[in-house]
Amino acid sequence: MKYHNKKLGFTLAEVLITLGIIGVVAALTLVVLVGKYKDMVLKQQFKRAYSNMQQAYQQVYSDTGYNYDCFYWKVRPYPEAVCVEWNDAGTCTKLEMPDGSPKPADYAGKTNGCAAFMSHLEKYLKIVKKCNGHALRDKCIPKYMGIDTYYKQQDDTLTDDMAIQKAYGCSGWTQSQIENNRIAYVLADGTILLLYGSGPSIFAIDINGMKGPNKWGHDLFSFGTRATLEDPAYVATDLSCNPVEKGGRNTAYMLLYSYK
Repeated sequence: MKYHNKKLGFTLAEVLITLGIIGVVAALTLVVLVGKYKDMVLKQQFKRAYSNMQQAYQQVYSDTGYNYDCFYWKVRPYPEAVCVEWNDAGTCTKLEMPDGSPKPADYAGKTNGCAAFMSHLEKYLKIVKKCNGHALRDKCIPKYMGIDTYYKQQDDTLTDDMAIQKAYGCSGWTQSQIENNRIAYVLADGTILLLYGSGPSIFAIDINGMKGPNKWGHDLFSFGTRATLEDPAYVATDLSCNPVEKGGRNTAYMLLYSYK
């Protein structure tokens, strides 16, 4: 009987090809795992920021027993208003009631108690730094995109003036306003709170602070306050002035997604 001295094994080329395939699979798997981890961290940060604000609201209500006039209606006590004037960008600039009477001052909600509400709310937010305007210069916030810049990014045919007109009704979130005229707080956990006006009728939270990407709908989310004359105020996610940059999620979706 004859025996053949035959070597069993892989050639160098086969080994290199196999290692290459393993490397590609490992790289793809790592990308997925890193993405899932970042997503999990984002959800936890969102829940923490949302929960902290809700708890602060509850403490204020527990202390006072009533709502400060700084909220949008949970259920509006007026019929739907009718738009009677538009600007060049096609944005409504004047509303009237169906019978032709002027729109009531509190049609959307009550805001004349926002400063008082915020002064009370501050007690429960563990603030380490506050900027009264010039929040970017004074390093309370990183560089954010204003809603006018956001509209221009969506439509590069818009002029600066048209973008400002399109932002009518949300002008507190324009680039200049965010950087130079908004009150901002840096909290002990690194979260950044940015007010639209003098109180939390509308506000934004950067859930991971100065860390990137510092984009609307990614780590920066717009919130507001809703209430009735009888029911306690709460942190709401279904308000307007809620831009979402490419690839992001709106605040209402993020709330549902984070608690799945």
